Amino acid sequence: MRRLTITVITLLASSQIAAGQVTLNREDAFNAPSRHAWKLFLTLNHPAKDPTQGRGLPDLQKKFGAPNTTVVWETWRLARNEVFVPPGQEPLPWDDLSLSGNTVGKVPEPPKNVLIARALALSVAPELGALTPSPLMDDDGIFKKTGQFGETRVNRATYEFITGQDPRFAINKSYKLWTVDGQRRYAKDWIDQKVVDGKKLSAISFPVEAMEVKAAWIDLERVDMVAKETRFYIADYKGKKYGLVALHIITKDIPNWFWATFHFKDQLKIKDGVVVDLTKAEELTDDYGPPAEIKGTVWENYKLGGAQTDFITPMGQPTFLSDAYIEKGIEHSSCISCHSRASITADPAIPGPGSDATANGAPKPEWFIRDGKPFAMQLDFLFSMAFRAQ
Repeated sequence: MRRLTITVITLLASSQIAAGQVTLNREDAFNAPSRHAWKLFLTLNHPAKDPTQGRGLPDLQKKFGAPNTTVVWETWRLARNEVFVPPGQEPLPWDDLSLSGNTVGKVPEPPKNVLIARALALSVAPELGALTPSPLMDDDGIFKKTGQFGETRVNRATYEFITGQDPRFAINKSYKLWTVDGQRRYAKDWIDQKVVDGKKLSAISFPVEAMEVKAAWIDLERVDMVAKETRFYIADYKGKKYGLVALHIITKDIPNWFWATFHFKDQLKIKDGVVVDLTKAEELTDDYGPPAEIKGTVWENYKLGGAQTDFITPMGQPTFLSDAYIEKGIEHSSCISCHSRASITADPAIPGPGSDATANGAPKPEWFIRDGKPFAMQLDFLFSMAFRAQ
């Protein structure tokens, strides 16, 4: 397998961490999953350039964890309203900034005297400056009962595959894959083995550069913790201050995607009796450990919950991975198995497999095939396509 060194020229630019750069090696996705997950964490949480200079680019003049900076993944496109624009409108070019104000997170300023603040158990609030709350943030969902909101963002490769703005995937633009109708037409033609440009239409398959993140944030007013405003990557949103509690990262480094989840490392005491129990999550061993680069930054307050690369173990047992926040209530679940069910049917009268948190192990043919013929087309593991298309 080839070694991939990410540079600023590519879609997934590398991050300058202190004295050096992060080198992503796709072989690590298989051979050293924990190391690969942490390198992705360093790359995607590096300070971003101002979006007017290009979305999703790191600012190599700034150190990892620099206060009052916004990270790379927060300059990606939001799945809701930017990728899947209601009511099925064509998405804007990647670098278009017409939809403004969609970056809300900031690394907090550190306490003026960290040691004294900790010793005296004082909470020192950061100076964030003015942030524009986003009218686009995806807060519909996952977290209404626990005082949280969630968002899904995609990088340029994912965005330009769905929208067909990358010339390699122009056919996706002709089908309008950002719409339900377009996905159904594609599914029908794929099932019927339609010939396009001299070859059969292929199944949906994202390029190897594709990435998606899902983030969960919590209202800090509901968190009982000393100095909480300085321990989280924080956002001012709808008049409240939120802290990032969980971050799923998935990449197409391997055919069935690479799945990693990070979360705030401490068990939170949440007011109003809401319990998010970290011990319930299905986590996998971190055999790499937190890298030195996060020391002394807000990111040292986060840990790797695990990295998943396959449906089953070498012994044939199902693998599981979940996060206590994002999968609250369905913790005994498998990212890769559940997401394999992301699909669309050609006939709207015929329901597809849909999401199922109990799904584990390898996908079952009957999820997609009936009478020896496919009736549902997989959407290459992305439920954002299945759930958010207009």
